[in-house]
Amino acid sequence: MDQISGSIIQWYHVAKRDLPWRQTTDPYHIWLSEVILQQTRIAQGLAYYNKFLEIFPNVEILANASEDQVLEHWQGLGYYSRARNLHASAKYISSHFNGKFPENYEGLIQLKGIGDYTASAIASFAFHEDKVVVDGNVIRVVSRLLGIDSDVRQAKTVIQLKSFVESILPKGESYFFNQGIMELGALICIPRNPKCGECPIQTHCVASKKNLTEVIPFKSKLKTKKVRFLNYLLIEAKNEFLFIKRGAGDIWEGLYEPLLIEAETAFDSFDSFIGHEILSDPNNAIENVRLLPAKKHILTHQELWVTLCLVRLKIKPPVLAGVWVKTEKLNATPKPIIISKLLSALEAGQLHLDFKS
Repeated sequence: MDQISGSIIQWYHVAKRDLPWRQTTDPYHIWLSEVILQQTRIAQGLAYYNKFLEIFPNVEILANASEDQVLEHWQGLGYYSRARNLHASAKYISSHFNGKFPENYEGLIQLKGIGDYTASAIASFAFHEDKVVVDGNVIRVVSRLLGIDSDVRQAKTVIQLKSFVESILPKGESYFFNQGIMELGALICIPRNPKCGECPIQTHCVASKKNLTEVIPFKSKLKTKKVRFLNYLLIEAKNEFLFIKRGAGDIWEGLYEPLLIEAETAFDSFDSFIGHEILSDPNNAIENVRLLPAKKHILTHQELWVTLCLVRLKIKPPVLAGVWVKTEKLNATPKPIIISKLLSALEAGQLHLDFKS
């Protein structure tokens, strides 16, 4: 066994955290943990992992659930395409493989939403296949170890780093090696002020020797985020709220939101909403209006400014699209987290305007 990989494995056995997905080889559990942790810190993701398994304890039950049920229990995690892909792959596994996961990388990589990283992780952790698992933690460890100062956002750099990891992967030990090097990046070789004195491979680390741990790994700046202004009109009538299900081709596909007016600016008064057809109808008598100031919401590639205006009507108007949600069902309706936050702010009375006709 390579000296570096041996040191990592030995350290892992002593220092590893006790996490539930490390106590099983069930590919469903491992798959779920990897999907959740793609964009979520362990501290937050652990509670969602446990709750999700309570509701959907196996791939068959997940496959038989509706998309709305899956999205409801994904609320708060964001990146909802992960949940939709998880659901789609569960249905595929159920219908094509009788609920049994493919047992190798080549079969796993064919599933929707499962890329190289996730397929490698399931193959290694569930089936002990000799595949390396290269995530952000591993990239940081190896780039510092080798003193690689090229841009880790570029594919060629990642390929170079992955090639090195493959060269030191001990055959038959992929589970402990992969878990160990990922854990090393999470606990010791952290982004800022790494704990080099506690690192089992410090003597091999170029960045540590040359005092370069604060500049390696090098990441080029991301492109400027697209800025959007989403102005929402939440219609309430008879203790029911009007929501529209978002279609494909944009953020938050499959989630529910109030009536949307996307504009060149954030609306700062009720007057800006008056042009909407549901308010211009004289039969729709307004009883009360409440407006929240615009709130910034950051996505990976977009900066959103979101305004919410609640309009209570005296009668429930007929609508061609959308669903009416009763007050007691609001929390269970799968919606973007920013909408949930704004509804909570409304309830708390954090208002910009309070208008009564």
